[in-house]
Amino acid sequence: MAQAYWSSVFTSPADETWAVVRRFNGLPDWRPAIRSSEIIGSGNGLTPVTVRLLTGVDGSIYRERLAGLDEVDRKPTYEIVEAPMPVRGYRSTLHVQLVADTGGAFLSWHATFGPVEGTTAQEAAAGLEAAYATALAGLHTIIA
Repeated sequence: MAQAYWSSVFTSPADETWAVVRRFNGLPDWRPAIRSSEIIGSGNGLTPVTVRLLTGVDGSIYRERLAGLDEVDRKPTYEIVEAPMPVRGYRSTLHVQLVADTGGAFLSWHATFGPVEGTTAQEAAAGLEAAYATALAGLHTIIA
């Protein structure tokens, strides 16, 4: 499996950063490319198997399933069910950690996936990492 990774440091406390990141249905609040998010089917956004339907600002549709929400280690994990992206078997975890010397937060975003035919792993990873960078920059606009 191929991998993608991005990270950022926040001055806000880890608990404050986690309060925003853990909301499975809250992505439009900090991800500029996402216009709306709706929980579909069963699930409340905090339990595995919850599915969210994301609509991009360009009208694209993404369906993602919450695979896990680790409140102790501050890690949500999700899988792409359907998306206009050149990947398959996509599984991603965000991890919010305390920065000991500042009291801030370190947020990492890691994914494993397989590239679809006609796309290299490097091309797919570069696209994902660019999306992560934009998303975390958006998160910085609502929390420091």
